[in-house]
Amino acid sequence: FESTVRSHFGSSLFLTQGFGSGCISQACVALLVGRSLLQHRRNAEPAVFLGWYALAPLGVYVTASLKVCENQLYPPAEFPKRKAYLKFKNVDKQLLYCRYGKNDNKNPTECKDVPATIAKAPLCGANAASASSGANVSNLVANTSAVPCATAQMKNRYNPSVLPKCVCTAGTECKGVIDNAGIAGVASTIFSRSIFGSLLERFGPVNVQSGLLVYGSIVVASASLISAPWNFALIRFLIGVVGAAFVTCQFWSYLMFSKNIVGTANAVAAGWGNLGGGFAQFFMVKALVEPFIKTHGMTDDLAWRVSMLIPAGCY
Repeated sequence: FESTVRSHFGSSLFLTQGFGSGCISQACVALLVGRSLLQHRRNAEPAVFLGWYALAPLGVYVTASLKVCENQLYPPAEFPKRKAYLKFKNVDKQLLYCRYGKNDNKNPTECKDVPATIAKAPLCGANAASASSGANVSNLVANTSAVPCATAQMKNRYNPSVLPKCVCTAGTECKGVIDNAGIAGVASTIFSRSIFGSLLERFGPVNVQSGLLVYGSIVVASASLISAPWNFALIRFLIGVVGAAFVTCQFWSYLMFSKNIVGTANAVAAGWGNLGGGFAQFFMVKALVEPFIKTHGMTDDLAWRVSMLIPAGCY
């Protein structure tokens, strides 16, 4: 077996005693291992983990398509006192939904009243109305005695314009849908990893990994058809099975490398796979969904669905 692997990967992978003390450092060994994994296509983990994590960063887009966002279920104009709104703060703009603050920072039930000076001030003209919204309001409030007039926005204690397209904060139904889907995905990963060891011993890593990649391409592509919370959770559960590729890769590494280097091989392979998972967090939103919306004019709903076909193709 060793002679066969030597012919494929070179004798440098079979360092005997003196490993770590010779001219080849552990860093060099890691590079050799990584090169071997890439050249011989034994490590599909980056693509697998990209598909495995692909749906996670799109949770808010999915829930918006499912119409379970807080501001879709409870429009702010009709339900202005929803706790999710009262607690909301737009981090980018540093603006609060409660324009003049909350009546209680920990457990708010209402926004503070409009300051009397602003409430009694006459309405400004149309030109002034457009100029004194947003962040400028805080400057006017700091010196309310100098307010010659007030806009309709300033006279409203609520500021729904700071809310995003999908309010999905803690305690909302939207957040519950995303959390349930995440739990389903983790549960299936734990279950699948516990049984894939036996499958690998019986059918070998080539057959198991090939089957897993075909399965992954199907279920990841199927995510573009999500239409309800229950099948969102179901798809996350099915995609979670793909996480068993980690076991396949580790099993394969033990067959490919001798015992004096297999630890480094496993570390490189696992780290390379996790890179795919981390990359998905950026790639799915910044490189796919947002460009599809801004450049190609797709709707949010269509953009995330088309985006899910890309990682499916990577399998």
